[in-house]
Amino acid sequence: MTAAEPPIPQDRQLDATDIRYLFDSLSSHLHRAGSTGHHLMIAGGAALALMWADRTTHDVDVLEHRFRAPHHQHAQRRTAAVDFISMRFPAELATAARRVADAEGLPRNWLNGAVAIFTPGCDLHPQVLHQSASLTVEAPSARVLLAMKLHAAREQDLQDAARLARDTAITDPEQLLDLVAHAYGTDAATSYTAIFADRAVALALRDSRTHQQRFDRGDGLEL
Repeated sequence: MTAAEPPIPQDRQLDATDIRYLFDSLSSHLHRAGSTGHHLMIAGGAALALMWADRTTHDVDVLEHRFRAPHHQHAQRRTAAVDFISMRFPAELATAARRVADAEGLPRNWLNGAVAIFTPGCDLHPQVLHQSASLTVEAPSARVLLAMKLHAAREQDLQDAARLARDTAITDPEQLLDLVAHAYGTDAATSYTAIFADRAVALALRDSRTHQQRFDRGDGLEL
């Protein structure tokens, strides 16, 4: 996607190309405003879309925003989780996100912090997924994203949890519960979480067998 292309339809699911374009546009607005050194920690569908070519999402979930002024490397401003709950990004970021939304015909909350209250308490082991002049975008590691999906334990999270379990080579439900306990505390590893973990592992193993069978038949499907 380039700047010359038409705006993204408001109801469109965003793929990796769309998301990178939006981040580049956001970075451009920040740069023109003289605001650089922004870091976003994202999660959810947007993070997975940047990791998996076939994943899409309708918005970008932000766990954390950090700002590091380029000439003051030890001075850092961090947006508190309570501000994300109220959708209060720093003024320069909020303005840039609003301008991107207006230009692309997207909802004003295409970039939002609604999931910040679910930020794990463990080390996120961040991975850089996108970088541009004024903006660096990171996401937690696949294991931490898996813990978040297991903690949410919604039906719509099952496929993602299974795929993350397969990607991280975790096929023991007890290990999945350990991930949740490490990220959110032992109380978070409930009996419901255990049932969800069992289902995720079963689905991951089934998908692995299906992929292997297709590969063995010469379908050319990558594992």
